[in-house]
Amino acid sequence: MDTQEKAVITVVGKNAIGILAKAATCVADANTSVIQVSQIVMDEFFTMNMLVDISQIRGSIQDLENDIKQHLPGIEVHVMHENIFNSMHTI
Repeated sequence: MDTQEKAVITVVGKNAIGILAKAATCVADANTSVIQVSQIVMDEFFTMNMLVDISQIRGSIQDLENDIKQHLPGIEVHVMHENIFNSMHTI
């Protein structure tokens, strides 16, 4: 039985050094764990999707999103619980 509680983190913006590292540090600081990450840089644009285990998160999902946004000014950041993400993508 899967006891993980998951969230999807989406990061989009102009490419810069350290975006993935800063986001991953925020994830670790919130006592969450990266399960899977996908990133692509197209020309000057950076896109990343990260699946994280939030079973033992310190604070809330909103706290995690705010922390990542604070460390990545000017970058779009969204953190969404997997249940909401799955509901949005189910026909």
